[in-house]
Amino acid sequence: MYWLMALFFAAAALLALMVIRALSGPKAPPAGSLDKELLKPFAGAEDKLAALLRIPTVSSFDPAEEDEAVFTRFKAELKTQYPVVHERLLLCEPSDRSLLFEWPGRRRELPPVVLCAHYDVVPAGDIELWEHSPFSGAVIDGFVHGRGAQDIKIMLAAAMSAAEILLSRGFVPERSIYFAFGGDEEVGGLRGAACIAEELKQRGVRASFLLDEGGFVADGLLSFADRPLALIGISEKGYMDVALEAQGTGGHASMPPRHTASGVVAKAVTATEARRFRAKITYTMAGLLKALSRYSPFAYRFLFRNLFLTAPLVKAAFSMTPTTNALLRTTSAATMLSGSQKENVLPQSARAVLNVRLLPGSTVAGVLSELDAIASRAGARAVLAHQGHANDPLPESSVEHEGYKAIVAALAYAFPEAGAVPFMFTAGTDTKHYTQLSQGIYRLAPIFQKNEDITRVHAANERISVDNVRRAVLFYVRLMEGL
Repeated sequence: MYWLMALFFAAAALLALMVIRALSGPKAPPAGSLDKELLKPFAGAEDKLAALLRIPTVSSFDPAEEDEAVFTRFKAELKTQYPVVHERLLLCEPSDRSLLFEWPGRRRELPPVVLCAHYDVVPAGDIELWEHSPFSGAVIDGFVHGRGAQDIKIMLAAAMSAAEILLSRGFVPERSIYFAFGGDEEVGGLRGAACIAEELKQRGVRASFLLDEGGFVADGLLSFADRPLALIGISEKGYMDVALEAQGTGGHASMPPRHTASGVVAKAVTATEARRFRAKITYTMAGLLKALSRYSPFAYRFLFRNLFLTAPLVKAAFSMTPTTNALLRTTSAATMLSGSQKENVLPQSARAVLNVRLLPGSTVAGVLSELDAIASRAGARAVLAHQGHANDPLPESSVEHEGYKAIVAALAYAFPEAGAVPFMFTAGTDTKHYTQLSQGIYRLAPIFQKNEDITRVHAANERISVDNVRRAVLFYVRLMEGL
């Protein structure tokens, strides 16, 4: 009897503690609103972006499919649109696909900041699906239309516009600022960001922090949040493509063996889909949940602030949708399948490709070994589909770093209605080339994105609002002033 009473009081005490933790954590201040007068000095920034969008800087893994003249023309247009930047800053081109501007600061002893973007874009796809020509740079009905408007010429244009304005005012930053622009991020960054990183390494540069694309100010992405959320990427998943391969005997399909090469590969694919990688709450995920609790109703605060007990529930809930599931675990997705070239011919070999995104804490070698063990049980094998095109997860950067705090402060000024939260970027960026430059690597495009806006990235009808362009400039101005 006494042990039942003790158990009851212990459970009540634990529940009370959890309620107190949910109620007593830091609360977000009321959401603000932007004074649109702050955007007036940046009128015209959208026209500069539009000029850059008119140049079809489409990159390709096959150099023969690229038009080098287009990339040369882009650099010339950049000089036309931002003459003061080109006159006052120090420009270096470490390669034919990279631009590195240096803005010397007052205090050269301070570690510099590196602001990144890329100016190559993916192909436009089916032009018939576009409301406006994909490389028109049309400014219509309050939007700038064109491939690269969201990904990610906006960051380059906004950073350059901010620098142009500040230079015209006679502003000199406290610490040096580097603007690092690559022209081949969409195909790996080896001719762009990798060359910039090597140049900075040769100069002995050790940056305070680095900002590149990644997150954005999400409006409506999480229905339970009481305001838009600026998603600041403090980590990035690793990447590899894994081939599942099997050999067969070939021959006529009218006399098949018990298992064909295609059947074996299909079995291996099914096995990898059935075997989910373990869910894990990383440093990044814990930081996200802690920050989200400031903008969430009580039920969510109760879950997010008591992970010592509620972690299994949080993992189960986040595992239910593809978007949030990717934040918890390594994922693999079968994307390509190949076998026989003719309907009535048995394949001598078959192959499937898995696109794998690795959670921080895992490695290419470890995950590949695990997939190979699964494939082997089905009679296949798992190997890297492309040698040299795989990378481990990138280091997780701290939310206590001065760089993170500087970004949050600039966001509070340009996007006062939004809250800031750390998150894991599940795709890939040029930051993989810069990990030796700084311990503070962050990923954020300072633009509002509604759910319907996100679907336009790498798709038809990519566009960005004029208000978004000007806010992005305001963000960079505030960031540079606060360094």
